[in-house]
Amino acid sequence: MTGIAAWKIGLATLFIGIIVGYLGQRSRFCTISGIRDFFLVRDAYRLKGLIGVFVGAVVGFALVNMLGGNLSDFKAGTWQFMPMLKDGLDVTPAILIPLSAVGAFFMAYFSVMAEGCPFRQHVMAGEGRLSGIIYLTGLLAGVVFFNVVVVPYLQLLTLRFPD
Repeated sequence: MTGIAAWKIGLATLFIGIIVGYLGQRSRFCTISGIRDFFLVRDAYRLKGLIGVFVGAVVGFALVNMLGGNLSDFKAGTWQFMPMLKDGLDVTPAILIPLSAVGAFFMAYFSVMAEGCPFRQHVMAGEGRLSGIIYLTGLLAGVVFFNVVVVPYLQLLTLRFPD
């Protein structure tokens, strides 16, 4: 990648980030509060945003696959929603699914305790709120912990032993 191409990508990323951040701040979008408000007070206003994100992700994923020329993934039973697993760790679903469920549970639990999803915490940190900054510091520490401690054990599970 040439220096000019990297510069253009960086500028485009900054521009899109500013737009998404502005919209996130103005709309007060949060996945956790959408679910919370719906169950506690039957207010579906913020839940519409969560549904929109899910639909947009599914449609966007399908469009990227189609535009990328990777149409073979649309055959029945072969579509990978997580393509990084296809090329990454070769862990059986019996191990991967429980680990994903535990990770999702703790992410949701700590997001509820922090009164907002990671997206909302980014917006709050950008506004200068200390709680958002502390949350994101803990999130970063968790990512580092996962890469330093958990990934080596997962890589051990992918080793193929001779028969």
